[in-house]
Amino acid sequence: MDFAISDFKRLTDNYNILPFDCGDSEGEVDLNNFLLNNAKDYLKSLLAVTYLIEIDSITAAYYCVSNDRISIEDVESKNQWLKRFKSIRHDSKRFSSYPAVKVGRLAVHKNFQGNKFGTALLDFIKGWFITNNKTGCMYITVDAYKESLSFYERNDFLYLSNKDVGANTRLMYYDLTQLK
Repeated sequence: MDFAISDFKRLTDNYNILPFDCGDSEGEVDLNNFLLNNAKDYLKSLLAVTYLIEIDSITAAYYCVSNDRISIEDVESKNQWLKRFKSIRHDSKRFSSYPAVKVGRLAVHKNFQGNKFGTALLDFIKGWFITNNKTGCMYITVDAYKESLSFYERNDFLYLSNKDVGANTRLMYYDLTQLK
C-alpha cells in the first residue's frame, strides 16, 4: 500500500473525527482515547500534530508527530553514540544531541490490521521526513508500547538503551540517514 500526502487529513481544531477503534485494551494503551479525546488538545498546546487516513466513513489510521532529539545523555552505551556524534561535525563543532521527530502515536483501525497497513504508514513517515528534508531531522523516535515492540523491530527501529527494559514503553529510534 502506497500513501501520498494527499491521502492524509491534518487534524484541525474544528475537524469532525470519524469513528476509530484499534481494539486497544482500555487503560493500558490509550490509542483510541488519544485520538478521540486528546489529539485536539495536543494540537492547541503545540505539542503534536495528528494526521488521519479516512476510508469508508471511519478513521482507518492516524499518527501524530512532534519534535524530539537524541542526546548523548539519553543513551546507556555512550561509546556507540560518542563515535557517531564525533563523526558528524559542522564547522569543527561537535554536537551533544541530534534532531529527531517523535511519532507520538500511530494506530490502525482493527478492520485494517494484519495487512501491513501499519508498516506502509511507517514507510510513508520515513520517506516524508527525508523528502526535501522537511524538518532537519536525522532520526525518528517512538516510545513503543510493550505490545508493539516487535512491530517496530520488524520496521528496523532499534532500542536506544536498556534502561527501560520491562517498562510499559521503550524508547526506540530509526536512523533516517540509512535511506539516503
